[in-house]
Amino acid sequence: MKSVPLMRMMTGKIPDTNPQHYLRPRAVGRAALRKLSLNYPDPVNWIHQEQKLNDRTIAPGDYPIQPTSVASEFWPELQPVFWLAEFEAPRDQFRLFQNPTRPLPWYLHGSTSEHYSHLVHPLSVPYFLSRDMKGVRWRSPRFLATPMASHRTVLVWKPRSKIPPFSVKTSVNVWIGGLNRNVRLSEIRHSVGMSSLLARADLDRHGILLLDDPIGLVHKQTNAGLLARDTPWKLGAGEEIVPVFSLCASPPGSRPRIVDLVTSSGLEPTAWVDKFIFTPLIYQAYFLGMTEGVVGEMHEQNILMELRDGIPTKRFWHRDLGGFLLERALRRLAGKGFEGLAAGIHERHLGRDYAAFHTVLRMFLQESIGHAVGHALRNHFAIPDDSFAGLYNVRVRKLQDAIFSADGIRTTKNFEKDLDRYRKRKLAGCTWRWKSLKEALRDW
Repeated sequence: MKSVPLMRMMTGKIPDTNPQHYLRPRAVGRAALRKLSLNYPDPVNWIHQEQKLNDRTIAPGDYPIQPTSVASEFWPELQPVFWLAEFEAPRDQFRLFQNPTRPLPWYLHGSTSEHYSHLVHPLSVPYFLSRDMKGVRWRSPRFLATPMASHRTVLVWKPRSKIPPFSVKTSVNVWIGGLNRNVRLSEIRHSVGMSSLLARADLDRHGILLLDDPIGLVHKQTNAGLLARDTPWKLGAGEEIVPVFSLCASPPGSRPRIVDLVTSSGLEPTAWVDKFIFTPLIYQAYFLGMTEGVVGEMHEQNILMELRDGIPTKRFWHRDLGGFLLERALRRLAGKGFEGLAAGIHERHLGRDYAAFHTVLRMFLQESIGHAVGHALRNHFAIPDDSFAGLYNVRVRKLQDAIFSADGIRTTKNFEKDLDRYRKRKLAGCTWRWKSLKEALRDW
């Protein structure tokens, strides 16, 4: 491997640039996960599904997502466990972005109150060593980690400690899926900005559980930082978190779990998809769009189903705020501004202005989740190829008409053009007629 220059004012031991150095032997890694599960079974069960039921099926025309630039030992499917490298530097050497309603996570504090500490994925150690960073001291590794479905988002814990595990989105300085996977300054600003906008939103009653990205950190001599991500480490009795892609994956010698959920419900497959996936997610998309002016990427990796005693609750975890888009016209009409943004983040950091709602919702919910669910079910049930497309259109039109009727807004058969006309209204004020998802499902 090519040599890299030493950092100026370097103290502490210079870390090994070989990613393999940080990997634990497979048996040792599995033992570490088993030990973690003794105190924290819920995140370990969740991570098992993220890793072992990580279905990489894609729709025709999508770009390939096989991470061929990553050594296979680091693929989530192999459940690798590795040490994270870590450096600290004076606070004034970092850019910190923080949702003002959230405290700084304990693991970002340095060895003194004047320092921050920054976790580094093994695949990115050479990148950081090649930067001209000032005042950096590399610390002895404190944390073990294992990847979720995404290589750069990792579950992290401190061995020989009963402190709950946490998650961070780390920079991975390799190309996966056509993109370099460093967590850049623009992504940090966008993610923490969205976290700030949603900080006071009443999400839970509407079935929206957020895996928030409230804090971001990047050293000023790099464009590769990290994001703190919320991780529920203790769930209620009988509760599970299951990514939609895990529901649709086929374990070796078995069938996808979604097939069993449909069979046990006694519902027809299309009726089950309507009741437990499309209807609640379309409602949640409209709640976010019409009351907050934001649109999430509802695809099968970013949407996680909540189950209780093996039955879907119609509540979903939403993740990756970096992929959320701002609909400025809808936010204006909802009577919302940008006063709550974190320091150092401005409206311009939240992305360009365009009418994204129906385009994004159709792309990810109808086409991406619809494709994955249909692919999993058609091998076991007779489902017409276009059944979900028609279902999606019916549900969207009916809900949007109900929303507009509460404000006396005329609707037509073309719901997308109706929303375009709504965007041009001058008077703010969207009347959200339902207090909760449960109430909406009774009326809608």
